Amino acid sequence: MTEFDTTICALSSAPGRAGIAVVRISGPQAAELGRQVFIAREPTGAALPPRRALLGRIVDPRSADDLDEGLLTFFPAGASYTGEEVVELSLHGSPVLVEALLDALCALGAQLAEPGEFTLRAFLHGRIDLAQAEAVRDVIEAKTLTQAQVAARQRAGELSQQLRPVKQLLIDVVVQLESAVEFVEEDLPLDSRERIASKLRQLGNELDRWIASFRRGRLIREGFTLAIVGRPNVGKSSVFNALLSHERSIVAELPGTTRDLVSESTSIEGVPVRLLDTAGVRETGDRIEQLGVDRSFQAIADADALLLVIDRSTRRAPEDDVLRERLSGLPALAVFNKADLPDAWSDAEREMFAGPAGHTSVSALTGSGIDALRKVIMCHLLGEPPERDGILVTNLRHARCLEAAREALTRAAAALDSRLSEEFVLADLHAALRKLGAITGETTVEDLLGEIFSRFCIGK
Repeated sequence: MTEFDTTICALSSAPGRAGIAVVRISGPQAAELGRQVFIAREPTGAALPPRRALLGRIVDPRSADDLDEGLLTFFPAGASYTGEEVVELSLHGSPVLVEALLDALCALGAQLAEPGEFTLRAFLHGRIDLAQAEAVRDVIEAKTLTQAQVAARQRAGELSQQLRPVKQLLIDVVVQLESAVEFVEEDLPLDSRERIASKLRQLGNELDRWIASFRRGRLIREGFTLAIVGRPNVGKSSVFNALLSHERSIVAELPGTTRDLVSESTSIEGVPVRLLDTAGVRETGDRIEQLGVDRSFQAIADADALLLVIDRSTRRAPEDDVLRERLSGLPALAVFNKADLPDAWSDAEREMFAGPAGHTSVSALTGSGIDALRKVIMCHLLGEPPERDGILVTNLRHARCLEAAREALTRAAAALDSRLSEEFVLADLHAALRKLGAITGETTVEDLLGEIFSRFCIGK
């Protein structure tokens, strides 16, 4: 656990060469260390002015040598990111200068920060809760604007705010039952068991909705894998290239051109996706091609979603039906390619072949239907977008806590229905409350904090 009597320092901007580097100092001696390594161009008096950028020289007090010209900004305790005194020094982004400054600060008594230690101190000082702290890492690691926006909502405390009324309702139920146990002789206005059970069902339905959002939230946070499959020469590689918006796979009229997996990372509707172009699936005596087919089926098993590409310009082939049968039960969206050519399939054939997963038509050659395909993929995978104000659970730890709380509520409701003593109901309600509190860090343990914050970058 962090010791608050220490002062820590670290590079808080990205490592390497850059126009500007920011070195952050946090702790009880931050202002004093700042004054020792920084000489303002204009006199500031005995105390550093808060939240005001000062121009001056950054020096090594051991030798009095100048290191660089830069800026110092001081944030007093209680009004900083960590809740402690914080000094931020901005200098030219040379790794040599940054190393020299950190070396000077450590010689003066500062300690190099551990990964995530600044955010850990912010949490321990009550500046942010645990869910917000975890969202800081998600913001930093976001690869798309959509990921960054979702993480920013969590960082702003959206999850914590929506949890608050749920926890309050649960606390009200606990108080009712505790009163029934402690003041059994008193004439207190207690809710009936039926009303309490109704409240628990209301809470359970709300938690169910949040738990269900995790499937969408996980895919937005982590991305997904999409495999493009089909028999040879239906245009899988062309669809692959069209989704990427550039030529990545070799395209040729000769069947069996793609003999191995080709993968590329991109984003669809703001969600990271790893696209897999697979070898055409067919019976073959060519050993090399068969290895590619085997890898195609391995990719099918590992993918989060599948695009089954069909050539709509040729009659339905037995190979199409065989592959459709092998994909039965898997999340495969039928994509009828070559829409620029005369259609050899009837509407009824397409509907029957695609099944409940649905289908769409595109021309990978002309690009027609590709934008619509992107939207269909996301709807197929994630369902309808949630309401703007609805909660979106993106963190596995949060989902597990919600599931455990939901199970405890189910047990409590069952105890009520079975006319068991209030003590049995309260035991499960307290367990549910602890799990909800663990999401924001109200009930947590030191080992959990160490695991969470160790995954942060140095300087955050």
